[in-house]
Amino acid sequence: MPSKGTLAGVYVQAISAYAPHPNAAKLWMEHIFSDEGQNGYVKGYCHTARFNPMVAAGKVPQELLDALPPAERYENAIFPTIDEQGANKEAVTTGWDAVVGANVE
Repeated sequence: MPSKGTLAGVYVQAISAYAPHPNAAKLWMEHIFSDEGQNGYVKGYCHTARFNPMVAAGKVPQELLDALPPAERYENAIFPTIDEQGANKEAVTTGWDAVVGANVE
């Protein structure tokens, strides 16, 4: 996580009405919202929809909690608007390869 300029965003999950295998998509949704799936996101430094209740219930391993950045980084996170994201899309997509080393199309 960057030491300054922490961005945040909402991740939306859905199943297409035209999915060729909707039951496979339903199984994936069950997995990502399970304790195991949610902890997979926590391992990637995400605070999931179930994060606080899982912590309260002792379902997030301490080593994952210890690896998270300090709480103040999340408290000061900036949620860019759709317009802000759109205005910066070109800068991200053209500069991503040089900074991160992954191809964005």
